Amino acid sequence: MMKFLRVWAAHLSLNLKIWKEYRSDFVIGVTAMFLSTLTSVLYSWVIFQNIVTLNGWTFGQMLFLQGLLAIIGGLWGAFLSGLSPWRLDDEIRRGTLDQVLLKPVGTMKYLIISYIDKDDFGRIITALVMIIVGAQLSGIIWGIDNILLLLIFIISGLIIDFSIMTLFSSLSFWTTKARSLAGIVWHLMDFARYPLEIYNPVIIFLLTFIIPLGFISYYPAEIFLGKGLYMQVAYLSPVVALIFLGIAYSIWRYSLKHYNSAGS
Repeated sequence: MMKFLRVWAAHLSLNLKIWKEYRSDFVIGVTAMFLSTLTSVLYSWVIFQNIVTLNGWTFGQMLFLQGLLAIIGGLWGAFLSGLSPWRLDDEIRRGTLDQVLLKPVGTMKYLIISYIDKDDFGRIITALVMIIVGAQLSGIIWGIDNILLLLIFIISGLIIDFSIMTLFSSLSFWTTKARSLAGIVWHLMDFARYPLEIYNPVIIFLLTFIIPLGFISYYPAEIFLGKGLYMQVAYLSPVVALIFLGIAYSIWRYSLKHYNSAGS
């Protein structure tokens, strides 16, 4: 693990030097993603100009909820999307994955290290603002315990997000249409932007036990806001994260072993 972190840090340092050389491209990309994420905030703001609450949730509480989802999506996009289904599909189609398999680094580790999306730093910045402003509007009082708990939930949510996408990436070894299937998750992410209690029980079950997007934002948000369906469920987030990571990694290894190279 330490070797992997050193290699990752070296790659990040190299990217920082490149971004420094192309400042305009870096600023434009980050700004574009910042504004793109901000549109979701404006959309919610417009909705709350016509209603007082959404099933008891105020604008500030919604902002905090969506901020959690956005920061996890931004962290995944910036640092872990090298293993995304669409990138892996391209690697397999071009035959370049065969070269990756010969690297002295594990395939999963190499794919993660090989790509850092600078544009998603804009989403991370917007998400931090959303969390801070949303917390202030919701009356959340920050302390060391709250901050540590928030970090645990963010890490757990990031692992869950990574695990879900890795499951879909594993399908790339069987079909080069995994990106289309992964689109299902992106559509389900829209459900995670709102409190789960507004949905049908079937949707709640799906986002809790099948594709646990609820553990990325909704359940953790409940703890800080003191409201929701099953507040104590949020404390299971680290457990759910480890379970899904184990499942995703096992399926990844199994799929990789059965991969037929481009020359087969």
